[in-house]
Amino acid sequence: MASPSPPRDSDGHQETMDFIETAQYNAPSASSPTVEPPYPWRRYQHPNGDVYFYHDSFRFISPDDVCDPLILEYLIDAREEYLQSLGRDPNFHPLPMDYELVISDVSEEAATIRMYSRSAGQAYEWTEERGLTVKGKEHFWSFVAEYPSHHQELPPHTEDEFVQALNNATQAITSGTVFPFSERQISQIVARYQSLRELRSRGRNVTASLAWLIGAVMPLDAVGTRVNDQGLDAVLNGHR
Repeated sequence: MASPSPPRDSDGHQETMDFIETAQYNAPSASSPTVEPPYPWRRYQHPNGDVYFYHDSFRFISPDDVCDPLILEYLIDAREEYLQSLGRDPNFHPLPMDYELVISDVSEEAATIRMYSRSAGQAYEWTEERGLTVKGKEHFWSFVAEYPSHHQELPPHTEDEFVQALNNATQAITSGTVFPFSERQISQIVARYQSLRELRSRGRNVTASLAWLIGAVMPLDAVGTRVNDQGLDAVLNGHR
């Protein structure tokens, strides 16, 4: 899959979303950009330049370098052990059929494992102590922002939720409601969304860029009433 070109404004300058924080992966090894991953893994590129890998039949995502045989072995072992643990849990409730497993920071001793369902719009966690739990919605949005490139379409209803949240924020912020973003930043988000919609209407595939924008901005919830400049600065720098 070709990586999207960095977006540029009407004067040809590269657009950025520097005020939006998005988790970035570990830097890939020097071999990653040139060596093809083992079949059936595929390499995908985030609009910010990060690389991650996806195994379609396993619905398995990892930012770790699957081109390294040892890393790949650790990933496969971590997946198998995790699924076996799920299967042994007598109280385990089946996940949605489309759930995806994200395994990262893998080593011989440990791995970070997360689960998401695009159809349900949910993130999940399983531990031996608590079993399967549904995580807060912000965890799902983080997944959408971090891994936006391996699907041709946005998760169901996410664009509608985003547009409604933007409309609500645009109206409420003028009356003194405080959001994680300033009024100027919300205007930038709206402009970026309109730009992507225009590109999409001309036949450009903007799914990855749009998913990144939506996932990084959402949930666009109010955090209180207007505060002084110092307090607002703390909200903008520390909320996300």
